Amino acid sequence: MNESRLEKRLRFAFECSTIRWAHPKDDQFAAVTADAGKKVIYLPPGYDDDYTLRTLFHELCHVAIPGELGAFGVFEEDILMRVLEPRLMNHLVERPRKHAWWLRKLREVRDQ
Repeated sequence: MNESRLEKRLRFAFECSTIRWAHPKDDQFAAVTADAGKKVIYLPPGYDDDYTLRTLFHELCHVAIPGELGAFGVFEEDILMRVLEPRLMNHLVERPRKHAWWLRKLREVRDQ
């Protein structure tokens, strides 16, 4: 799977998820929960847009590609932080229209 395909999967996961601006319980920085088939992503408030976007991508990957990530076992979080997040952010920065779309969606959710 390349960056474009992953980004499309993340867009779909984003549209199917609810975003909450709060620190999750259990001393986590951000989290995703599933309840009755609905996904709720908790993002920490007060960070700049690109940092929040990177955090959102991290959590959306848990929603969009759980099977692929699960294959890495205990290294799942490392794969997300060291490989997928940086590559996705680089992919978007090189494509200003896509980057602007994600930032606009993030602001829309924050302003609700």
